[in-house]
Amino acid sequence: ATARAAASARTAAHASATPRRGTSKRPERASPPRRLARCRAAVEGAVLSPTIDSPPTVSERKCRLVAIVPPASAGASFLPYPPGLKGTAYDKGGGPDWIEVMRHMATRLTWVDVGFQMDVFPSDAPASEISASAATADVFVAIGIKDVETATTLVDVLTTVPTGAALGCEGTSLDAQSRVVFQPVTDLRAMQAKLLPWGRAAKDLRLMEQVSGLFDRKNHLDLLFLHLLLIDASGARVPAVDINQDLNVGNVFCIAKNCNKQLLACYQNDRCKLSLDCIDACGLNDQVCTYTCIRSYQNVEFEKLARCMLHSHNCLGNDAIRPELPEVLPMTTFRGEPLTHDAAEAIMQGWYGDGPNMKPYSWLAVAGQNPAYDHFPCQYQIWYRGKARGSFWYNPVFKVQTLDGKEVWRRSDYRCKRGDVPGTFYFSFMDNGVTSLEYWRIVDAADDLEWSLYYYAGAAKVAGQSYIGAVLATKDGKWPDVRHLPRIEKSLWEGCGVKLWEMCEVDNCDCGGAPLDPYHAPVMMPSLIGAGAGEGAR
Repeated sequence: ATARAAASARTAAHASATPRRGTSKRPERASPPRRLARCRAAVEGAVLSPTIDSPPTVSERKCRLVAIVPPASAGASFLPYPPGLKGTAYDKGGGPDWIEVMRHMATRLTWVDVGFQMDVFPSDAPASEISASAATADVFVAIGIKDVETATTLVDVLTTVPTGAALGCEGTSLDAQSRVVFQPVTDLRAMQAKLLPWGRAAKDLRLMEQVSGLFDRKNHLDLLFLHLLLIDASGARVPAVDINQDLNVGNVFCIAKNCNKQLLACYQNDRCKLSLDCIDACGLNDQVCTYTCIRSYQNVEFEKLARCMLHSHNCLGNDAIRPELPEVLPMTTFRGEPLTHDAAEAIMQGWYGDGPNMKPYSWLAVAGQNPAYDHFPCQYQIWYRGKARGSFWYNPVFKVQTLDGKEVWRRSDYRCKRGDVPGTFYFSFMDNGVTSLEYWRIVDAADDLEWSLYYYAGAAKVAGQSYIGAVLATKDGKWPDVRHLPRIEKSLWEGCGVKLWEMCEVDNCDCGGAPLDPYHAPVMMPSLIGAGAGEGAR
């Protein structure tokens, strides 16, 4: 969405420079295009608890997918286990196999929309089984098929599937089968795309380039998103994809009409122009690139422009909603007692304090599930109560490697409000002109506070971004002792629906000199460190 905003701003700058006759009619604000669903009607049921034994219960499907991947015996996928686990029982030969990965992707698709169903087959499965699934499928995904004979068989089996992508299948006949609604990506269509860059062929080729680009990034978030792209291309509307589509005249005129002053100020500032150019060059759904651009060229003019375009006037017509699935519940007991709101806040305050063994921060992140956010090194977490009654604050501090090779520290300031249930919190903050609302849960924590595990779901409504993530934190940013890992893995999966291999390890190699002063005067709670520690049940 930020990339679309940057592109819109660039176009609006040219539009506003062209004299126009006055008009009393306000231009219509753009809203994301609504696609006609090719597939099925509304659904009932959902994966309410992300456990192994709770498959989705759905009466009808919006879109069916069939995935064919190498068998488990072929070895690991490109998704690794966190490197900090090497030498432990969790160092499982580099990473999970493709069967495990894609079956988990199938589950995650139901959390995006319960009407999305994907069958996953190893490439050595009987052709009749794959064919039966393909007969009613709308989308196929073939990954890493290298055997020529198997690929030839799959070409025939998948003939009836309208849309699909063959990824990592180079050197086989399957490699040429990527298509959008029975329109293959061929040299002829590439020529048509050059002749008519606004036509259907050009859009289809651009889509397949985006799918391949997402696959090449080799992380679970982009792997999931490429499935959503294909589902959307098949005709079933996916709101998360809509926000990444091309801008329209309404976007441009909304910015030119309402944000002309901020737009002019941006184009008169070199760093603001660099921000727009940098973001515009980022790939589809590349939040790491977008955020790095913003943080590398951080400036007031860009923040004011973003606030005007997105927060004040919603010129992109976005309306992102915080994800509700998977349903993640907070821990219910701590140190053998029912969890209270005060105890939950004390867990989050963690190691923050001035006493012996205390730290100038609450926690230091070890790993996180969201590659877009957990890409950044040295993620300090500072939670504390404020002087005002009922106030609670969260000040994350982290390092950004800018595009010119420098390392800079960045901070944020979240206002926190207790949820109805102890261990739940609502966070709100504004970053570069965009307001985000998040719902956090304490999923688990060791009695001695050697580690804590959090889960969040959030949305930047007018930026069109919704996101989820899990964070494992310790006092020093190192993995907890190996004896804690079985419980952590269990809490990740049964508590959050997160696989251990989805956790991206945070680089905590050089974290000195962080600006750890809180934004507000802290009022410290009694510390839990060293008080009643033990390994009680959740």
